[in-house]
Amino acid sequence: MKKDMTEGREWSSILLFSLPIMGANLLQVLYNLADSVIVGNLISATALGAVGLTSSMTWLLTAICTSIGAGVNIAVAQYFGAKKETNIQESISVSYLIAVIASIFLTAACFLAARPVIFGFLQAPEEMRFDSMAYFLIYSGGIIFQLLYNVTYGILRAHGDSRGALIFLMISAALNIVLDCVFISVFHMGVSGAAAATVIAQAGSAIASFLYLRHIFPDLLPKRRYLYAWKGQGALLMRLSIPIMLQTGVNSIGFLILQRLINSFGAPSIEGYAAMLKVEQLAHIPSQSFNVAISSFAGQNIGAEKLDRARRGYRTTILMGVLISISISIVVLLFDRPLLQIFNITGESLRRAKEHLDILMFFIWTSTITNITCGFLQGAGDVKIPAASGFINLGIRLALSFLLALTPVASAATM
Repeated sequence: MKKDMTEGREWSSILLFSLPIMGANLLQVLYNLADSVIVGNLISATALGAVGLTSSMTWLLTAICTSIGAGVNIAVAQYFGAKKETNIQESISVSYLIAVIASIFLTAACFLAARPVIFGFLQAPEEMRFDSMAYFLIYSGGIIFQLLYNVTYGILRAHGDSRGALIFLMISAALNIVLDCVFISVFHMGVSGAAAATVIAQAGSAIASFLYLRHIFPDLLPKRRYLYAWKGQGALLMRLSIPIMLQTGVNSIGFLILQRLINSFGAPSIEGYAAMLKVEQLAHIPSQSFNVAISSFAGQNIGAEKLDRARRGYRTTILMGVLISISISIVVLLFDRPLLQIFNITGESLRRAKEHLDILMFFIWTSTITNITCGFLQGAGDVKIPAASGFINLGIRLALSFLLALTPVASAATM
């Protein structure tokens, strides 16, 4: 059902809205973890490194898809708060059109760029090149499903429905794990099987989310008659989405550059970094969930002209987010070694992964504050400051990474 977040206690509205998102994000990370655990254990640590090597590229694609979904969420949430039903219908219909068009261009770009990026820019080790190429090319075939899912998810979030995503991703996660095992263990498809399982799972979540929208909110389905507003609504959605895309995309490009630096340290660093990233993703789930929640909360309340309530919600979310992040950091620091060993890494790979993870955990609360603040500003319609924040973050990160790589503490470069 639609949830009006312009009434009631701020902390309970945000927390109750966040919990299903946390559950959905946890499932998303778990089914990505399933790829890594199954690949690392059923194939090899080298195969895990090959999949991990493409992480920065797949993150860039995910950043673009989620940015478009975030733009839809902001526009529709503000229209919902202002009770502008016609504008809601226009925005929804145009957003699906944009998703289809964007998927065509993105898929073509991925197929053209895969080889020069993996073989050239990333300088993938010889033993990982074929698997990295195979994984990324198959993964790129699922861009259309990622875009359609994120648009639908943005529409639902804007109306205060965060439970639907939990249902979609339960289906998707179960499907991904089963197909991983079947494709790798039964059909011996290697990393190609893991990629195919991921794409099929993404298709499942896209279809499930649209069917949910049609069943629960039939009035929110895209309609051809509202496409007349493609110019105005398309411009608005791009104005909201592109700065978010720059912010998240810049970070993804930063990871791409860092991946090249990590590759220069050899296979143990590549394998260790791939495993560490999966654990780090788990630790960031609350931060990312509060980012989504405060964006929808701010959008609805600012649309309804309840600015004081929006500010109170922001302060409350910061407090909740920091406390949860610190708690997670403590747990990860206590159990870092067994968490990393799930991925079947040993020796030097394990040592480097543990060292990197432990450093990151001391600072995770700072990224929580950044994520929540960016979510609040984006929900308010101010997407330029978060984008600028992303550029500053990237500049500092890369400068320190390459500087530290020249010192005896080179492993800290991956921070």
